[in-house]
Amino acid sequence: MNDICKVNITFKNRIKAMKAELNLKQRQIKNTSYLAKWTLIWLFTLAICSFGPTLIWDRSALISGFFIIINLAAGVGMILANKRYLQGMDELMQKIHLSAMGFTLGAVLVGGLAYTNLQLSGLIDFKAQIPDLMFLMGAVYLISVYVLNKHYCAGDE
Repeated sequence: MNDICKVNITFKNRIKAMKAELNLKQRQIKNTSYLAKWTLIWLFTLAICSFGPTLIWDRSALISGFFIIINLAAGVGMILANKRYLQGMDELMQKIHLSAMGFTLGAVLVGGLAYTNLQLSGLIDFKAQIPDLMFLMGAVYLISVYVLNKHYCAGDE
């Protein structure tokens, strides 16, 4: 009789674990969707700020200022959605993304300043631009997440 109770308790614990896992997956889908929506809103407002002054309105400072404020508000929404997305991850994924963010910050700081010094010293003749840093950030972050996933999750497969 005692063995039957142990089996029943073990079975109930497994069902609870499966429900918790399902809830984690549902939460990740919801948070990913929420982040995607805010990212698209931010990109749309950024496009309006970038192309609106020349294509839609005739360089009106008032209209441009209004849309820049809207873009900043959308950016804050995207940042908060990203925070929610990261908080919804399990501890290992949070560790992986936090480490990737640290690598990205270091690479952009060191690489960006070295790039600027190369330009200032005349070793390269083209000017450092913000999109160059954006590319560096994206590349380092994606590579870091990939490598750290391989490192920490190698035994899971």
